Order: sequence, then structure tokens, then C-alpha cells
Amino acid sequence: MKVKEQLIQEIERSPDFIAAEVLNFLLFLKIRIKDRIAEDKKATSPEHDNSENFLDFIDKIGSEIPLEDWEKIPSDLSKNLDSYLYGVPKKEE
Repeated sequence: MKVKEQLIQEIERSPDFIAAEVLNFLLFLKIRIKDRIAEDKKATSPEHDNSENFLDFIDKIGSEIPLEDWEKIPSDLSKNLDSYLYGVPKKEE
């Protein structure tokens, strides 16, 4: 006997309040599974892959810059970016 057939037979032999509980549980499970599938699709969506591709692209660009050029970058560049771009006074370290 298949599982669905056995379940139907058991439900037919059960009082209505038990059948109602089984129905509620079944609907809960279906929603839960639907949510999990949606989460899995979101995790493997092209948007996720694009962000990884973008980071690979940035790494590739960085690896193509010669070491001598990296050494020319001031150590306080992130802290004093406005100073280097616009000439505002530097922040003290």
C-alpha cells in the first residue's frame, strides 16, 4: 500500500479534530519546504555569482599592478583620501 493511500485511510478512520490537525501540519510542511527552496534558489542566484565574479575581477586587476606602483601609494591614503584628491588638510595620525 502506498503512503498516500495509507494516510487517506487513517484520516478517514480518525475524528474530524485529528484530521484538522493533520491538515494544518501538512500545510505547515508545504510552506516550510517552499521557503527552503526559495532560500536555496536565492543562494545560487546569478546575483550571487556576479558578486563573486566581480571580486575575482578586482583581484585580477590588483595582481596586474606592478609592486613598484603599489609601493608608491601613501600608507595613509584611506585616512586622507580627501587631502590627496582635493587638497584639504591631512588628518593627524
